[in-house]
Amino acid sequence: MRKKAFVFIDGNNFYFKLKELTSKLNGKFSLLSFNFRKFAEWLVEPNELIKIHYYVGAIKRQSNNEKSEKMYADQQKLIGKLQQQKIFITLGQLIRHPDKTYHEKGVDVRLAVEMIRFAREDKYDQAYLVSSDTDLVAAIEEVQALGKTVQYVGIPKGQSFGLSKAADDVRLLRPEEIKQFFLNH
Repeated sequence: MRKKAFVFIDGNNFYFKLKELTSKLNGKFSLLSFNFRKFAEWLVEPNELIKIHYYVGAIKRQSNNEKSEKMYADQQKLIGKLQQQKIFITLGQLIRHPDKTYHEKGVDVRLAVEMIRFAREDKYDQAYLVSSDTDLVAAIEEVQALGKTVQYVGIPKGQSFGLSKAADDVRLLRPEEIKQFFLNH
């Protein structure tokens, strides 16, 4: 019997893991050319994909700042692509620290809360968590206490052993598997 499946993607985390993974492939790949829907369908097979949720910190425009304007424009393009693929987007905050680095705030909390809420509402049987953020271990445990199963999806380099230990199943992605989801491969 096919299980109802939800895919939860930690967008920023996935972006950096995907970048690292695709660096082993010939050619340059962009999230704008990544087919998240086909990836999620492949990931949950043979289960039934019900929903895909993508979580990311919202980039704010800063006047007279070319870098922030480009980052904002790129994120808006990505959000448009995700919406075209019928992916639900939840935005957190992106905070610029005094050292000029950016840090997401509230993204993993929103992911954890929705993962638990949808499990409690019986929206899915099987969750696929695309992240390597060990902060999500408690959410996995709560989802399991509600009778649901969780597959942790990561990459070998940078694998979260906390998530690997907590999840019911682990899937580590390889470059040759991911290549098929880029439109320009």
